Amino acid sequence: MSDAPGSSAPRPATASPAPGSFAAFVQLARVKFLFQSMMVTGFGVTLAVHATGTFSLPWYLLTLAFAWSTHLMTHFCNEYFDLEADRANPRPTAWTGGSRVLVDGLLTPATSIGAAFVLLFTSLALVLAMPTLPARLLAGGLTALAWFYTAPPLRLNYHALGEASCAAVLYAMGPLLAAVLQPGGPGALLWWCTGLVAALQVLRCLVMNLADIEGDALVGKATLAGVLGPRRVTHVYTAGQTLLYAGVLVLALTQVLPALVAAAQLLVAPVAGLVVRGLRTDAMSDTGRSGGVTFWASMQLPLTTCATTLALLADLLSAGRPAPALWNAIAGGTALLFTAWLYRAVAAARRPAHHEDTGSAAPVPPEPHASTKPRPLPVEPVREGREAR
Repeated sequence: MSDAPGSSAPRPATASPAPGSFAAFVQLARVKFLFQSMMVTGFGVTLAVHATGTFSLPWYLLTLAFAWSTHLMTHFCNEYFDLEADRANPRPTAWTGGSRVLVDGLLTPATSIGAAFVLLFTSLALVLAMPTLPARLLAGGLTALAWFYTAPPLRLNYHALGEASCAAVLYAMGPLLAAVLQPGGPGALLWWCTGLVAALQVLRCLVMNLADIEGDALVGKATLAGVLGPRRVTHVYTAGQTLLYAGVLVLALTQVLPALVAAAQLLVAPVAGLVVRGLRTDAMSDTGRSGGVTFWASMQLPLTTCATTLALLADLLSAGRPAPALWNAIAGGTALLFTAWLYRAVAAARRPAHHEDTGSAAPVPPEPHASTKPRPLPVEPVREGREAR
């Protein structure tokens, strides 16, 4: 992946935040990932608007607040319960291996778990504010899955269930909740569109966990990527992407999926091609290239939800029943913000190493002292029966 950010050089050196500082807390929160939940919320709302033509601003704001609260809760929870695995990880990237704040001693683990509990109670309060029992049950289930992704006793990502649970939380239950809370509820397109992005998220999580496989193996963390091993992850990722995009094409040809929506989803397919090329050329064994693979694997999802959202709005306009102007403005503004952030992230990663980095969101490996020589990933999968410490 020579043309991907972070694919040819280590990340430029940056000044670490001061121990105990607010900047360290922001870094611990991994705020850059909130674009995922923001795009997911807009995606679900747009699917509801496409079906009914109506939009509720208060319920959108509550859904977004819940999505961000739960997403941040998961980050803080993961930082605390994954600390041993993060310490053992020899090759973290800017997108995997945690924030490194606890590993570097910039904040105490108690700060992370304390913030996680505050956000857990915030999320539960927002659940109680939802109008119907089905919505509250859906949001409550989402919160539970997010918490037990790494927290005991379930520790889903330690028992080869993390990839599926993450996809269910963020890209299945997330957009469904956003749609359910809108007037009129979800339409028929919701099931295919959420099914597509949820499946893509499972494949993305395989790549992300593959980047952490060495440290995970050392602490007995049995992710699905660890169970499968690098070679089979590559095969599953390639086959999965091929089948999903073939499904988009078939649904478009049979007119089940609007042509504009199908075109938007297929437009993102080359991003998957970049990831496949990286996996097949053993980029994940190279500290200097693995950051590019994890970056584009991560960006495929918000790019897909953003493109689908805009295509759904364009489909309404072409049918002579445009979406409410307020939602058009919010969705368009969200897409512009994401585009600006993505441009900044890619531009920062492509600057020469002696230039000053502009922020922590650059999709490149985080440690300038790390060797960029390829190092083989473990071939043997982590055994499911190993005790997670």
